[in-house]
Amino acid sequence: MSKSLALLALLTPLAAAAAADGAAVSATPYLALYQVLAPARSIRAYDRLIAVERVQSKSPDVRAQDIHITIRARRGAIAVPVAADGAVDFPADEALQAENPPVETNQPKGSLMLTVHAALRVPDALEMPWSEVDAGLRQAEELFARTPGGSAQDAKPRGVEIRFAPGDTASVTLAGRSERLLQSDADGRVLVTRDMVVESERPVLKFSRRPLRILPYVDD
Repeated sequence: MSKSLALLALLTPLAAAAAADGAAVSATPYLALYQVLAPARSIRAYDRLIAVERVQSKSPDVRAQDIHITIRARRGAIAVPVAADGAVDFPADEALQAENPPVETNQPKGSLMLTVHAALRVPDALEMPWSEVDAGLRQAEELFARTPGGSAQDAKPRGVEIRFAPGDTASVTLAGRSERLLQSDADGRVLVTRDMVVESERPVLKFSRRPLRILPYVDD
């Protein structure tokens, strides 16, 4: 089973307090979330990695599209869109930091988790030389080794977990000395490990469609 989420996610509760307008709305100060997202800024120092901010409910019955987040800034309400996979992009401008407005969510207090993931950059083309994947994994290793609380095992990803949309029919072909076709599972995931490419000559990953994410992978 993949540990890509558990390993890469720097998990912090999306704190909630105080209802607003009599509705089931909770709020937390903007600066509290800004500090939670500090790891995203360290990830952006690596040219082959991107930071993926993600929000999710502790309840399996709550879908990402059910989560609404709004920053109540003086200049007006700022809606923070939540993608189907829970990905969000919190604005981090200086005006909001100075103002520190409340950030509201329609979910119960303490029910949400805000996570920061390190992912490899997805190429625009439908193929990616393994040398580029390996360069990204080396940067991820360096990042994990510097992450407080990380272990030596956590610092050494075994490969990548390639994410497509759940339910999509997608595949990855590992081309090199020979070709190996890897089909996505029901959750849209394809796993490619370093062991699979060790004997390939100039291996290349060929995608049937552009992936949503490429995440470093560590075994359980």
